[in-house]
Amino acid sequence: MLAIDDLYSFGEGVIVQSRSANGITQHLVEFPESNERRWIPYFALRQIKGVKHAYIVGSQSEGNVAERLRLKTLAHALRNWNENTGALSSLEFNPLPHQIHLVHRILNSGSLNWLIADDVGLGKTIETGMLLYALQQRGQAKRILLITPAGLTRQWQEEMYDKFRLGDFQIYGHHFQIHEPREWKMHDHVIASIDKLKQESHLELLLQADAWDLVVFDEAHRLSRRQYGLHYDTSERFNLALSLRKSEKARSILLLTATPHQGMQDKFISLLELLRPDRKNEFALLSLKPVLLHDMVIRNYKADVTDSEGNFVFHGKSTIALEVPVNQQSIDFDQSLQDYLRKGYQAGKNKGYSGNAIGFVMTVYRKLAASSVAAIRRALYRRLSRLENDVLDEIIQSNFVEDERFQGELEEFTVSSNQDNREEFFDGEIELLKLLITRVEQLINHDDKLSRFMDTLLKQLLQDNPNEKILIFSEYRATQEYIKEAITAQFGEDKVVLLHGGLSHDERRDVIGQFDNDAQFLISTEAGGEGINLQRHCHIMVNYDLPWNPMRLVQRIGRLYRYGQQKKVVVLNVNSPGTVDEQIIALMYQRIEQVVSDMAAVQGDEFNEALKDDILGEVSNLLDLEEILEQASAGGIERTEERIKEALERAKNATNLQRDLFKYVSRYNPEDLASELVITTAHQLTFIEGMCKQLNIEIVKRIHDDKVLQLKMPEKVMNELGTRSSTLDITVDRDMARSRKNTVMMDMNASLMQLFIRTACSFSFGGKTASVCARDLSGNSFITANLRWQDIYGRRMKQDFAAFFIQGNRVYQNPKVLGDWLLEEAETSSIIPTKDSNEHWFQLVEREAQKVLNDSTEINVIPDHVDWVSGAWLNNE
Repeated sequence: MLAIDDLYSFGEGVIVQSRSANGITQHLVEFPESNERRWIPYFALRQIKGVKHAYIVGSQSEGNVAERLRLKTLAHALRNWNENTGALSSLEFNPLPHQIHLVHRILNSGSLNWLIADDVGLGKTIETGMLLYALQQRGQAKRILLITPAGLTRQWQEEMYDKFRLGDFQIYGHHFQIHEPREWKMHDHVIASIDKLKQESHLELLLQADAWDLVVFDEAHRLSRRQYGLHYDTSERFNLALSLRKSEKARSILLLTATPHQGMQDKFISLLELLRPDRKNEFALLSLKPVLLHDMVIRNYKADVTDSEGNFVFHGKSTIALEVPVNQQSIDFDQSLQDYLRKGYQAGKNKGYSGNAIGFVMTVYRKLAASSVAAIRRALYRRLSRLENDVLDEIIQSNFVEDERFQGELEEFTVSSNQDNREEFFDGEIELLKLLITRVEQLINHDDKLSRFMDTLLKQLLQDNPNEKILIFSEYRATQEYIKEAITAQFGEDKVVLLHGGLSHDERRDVIGQFDNDAQFLISTEAGGEGINLQRHCHIMVNYDLPWNPMRLVQRIGRLYRYGQQKKVVVLNVNSPGTVDEQIIALMYQRIEQVVSDMAAVQGDEFNEALKDDILGEVSNLLDLEEILEQASAGGIERTEERIKEALERAKNATNLQRDLFKYVSRYNPEDLASELVITTAHQLTFIEGMCKQLNIEIVKRIHDDKVLQLKMPEKVMNELGTRSSTLDITVDRDMARSRKNTVMMDMNASLMQLFIRTACSFSFGGKTASVCARDLSGNSFITANLRWQDIYGRRMKQDFAAFFIQGNRVYQNPKVLGDWLLEEAETSSIIPTKDSNEHWFQLVEREAQKVLNDSTEINVIPDHVDWVSGAWLNNE
């Protein structure tokens, strides 16, 4: 083994070839750590003894070399665990085991062509971010293209920066334009709308860009290709993905969708062909050989998800419906509204295509009326003012135009701000509007829905705990303001905060911060239905209105019903069947609940609430009920009930078919990591404490239940870090780092942590071999190594850190007891076995390491190298 002189150190290497040039001998040195070779003149090298030689001859340095061996072993284990999972990097959250496993599974598969089909709410965006981060740490993904629905481009950009500090992503068409193909070279991290890129002019430009290392398609079920006999009906979105694949502009493709199958086998197979076009003939036999999915599709369910301690993350929820009795004012108003809607829809039909705008307005009015009397009241007043050419009051402005989360607000904004429709939709519209306004004024003075919400619901919720925090959802801003006025009048303005599409990213963050601290009520539109986490301080949610799209309800519940929620989530749905639409919406949710309960019950004795939520997410994602509701006014409630039943039956069958097929995909199983040396925050902390001692860094104080260490650093360490401050507060707890200013999160990106890793892994640190006192370890020895695989082009594809534990003539890989031993400071022993024993044990380990390399060989992954890290002899006395 050889090492470059410390001044320009490339680390340790092996001479594989020599030559002479101008009288100077040069050696071609292979460096396993960086997977590169360099010609180095002989005088820049110095000879060292590697682990194998030192272990066999029984070499051991002076001092507590056992502790240095422990720290060196930990340094390699920490670095490798982070490279394989991204779990120890600069993340703004604590990754769950299923997320760590997913990243580990994909990175170690030798292929990035995967379909991530995790259940709704399990964090496909987070998993993708972890994967991208890990790939960048490995240097394996320079050019990345994220293709998303138009309304989610900004959300993806925010998530990548907020959670992973991946701040280089720019949105195509928003942050930059491409006028000539060469301009693509300036953009390596791009987010783009799928509906923009599918257009011929944009696609042509995209296909002239340099190849992307990874292309990610979010909501991949939108890539639709159906097969009819020998012919395909291909959507433009699918053609976009296919063009990238065929032109070899996408070296790898990652597809994200919770519903990849949707009961359509041909469409599902088309997605698989995008991932692996070389296996097209095999996919034709998928029904007979579903095991093909194991190395291409990964799916996790809420029912299976646990935290790092093995506890189920989802503790259950209860859903309660609060029905408000119908009063005479509601009946009178609904009769007039139904009359208005029928005439409006008919007027739209009479005008043909140009009448679609009228139908849109009628549908929005129906949704507003189902939301609150205040929402429909505002819309009716504005419509009448427009027809009578009055000056319109200033309307609420928003910046939500291209975000799917704010569909309701966009509808409300559109019908309120349209200045062009100054003609009656039908004869007599003005008179009918005036009648409606008269009746809506009578109704607002007898709004039993708001009264029951304030006087009954809130009163009961706050009876036991007057300070209980409550999350309230409504789809529309007018309803939101209406609820706020009522709550403010009773509880005070400082108790209420609003979340909606008109807020900037920073303003949203401030609102959430206020709710986490002093505010008691958060009233949110769908702006809070995705992308925010409120589970730490709240477990009660009230739906003042129920969304027409059932997936919106699933997403709302996901704000509280997620990892970190310590209480049972309570969901209360306020239902006032004063209109036909409200009756139909209530009926729809009742039918969904019944179907989901029936499907969950047949799963057997292991049925639990989390399983029920898995199925609810699947069924809701497969349902398209908005069209049914939009047509309900023409068909009546009986026909609408039939159509809901038919749609649910189709969704049920599709869900069952998908579940049967997905028995063969990859999924999280705690046993899958049984052969891994699993690294936890406890290993991080013990490594930090040990390295502080080695580098003479004083731990002055431990505060906040030992979660924060206050350090005093010597001048040498200060110089290494380039800082003038000798004091530093550190933690391995992400929540503590977020809440406490000037406290450094000691993840793998922290400068001090990098110094610790670099120091412990260096040759001069020592610790390659040692005899250790190991009373809790019954065995002879253990040897650790980095196992590496490459692709057919010699590029590194995979690396695992392995600890081989020797007992007699048997070798065990990564036993849990060894992981436990690494948590405590090690003590050196003076007893070293004979050379013959050492040589025998090392041969056993070499054979086992080679076996591991060979067993993990795949078509794209072949064995590369074993780099020995440390070897220890165990003294059990």
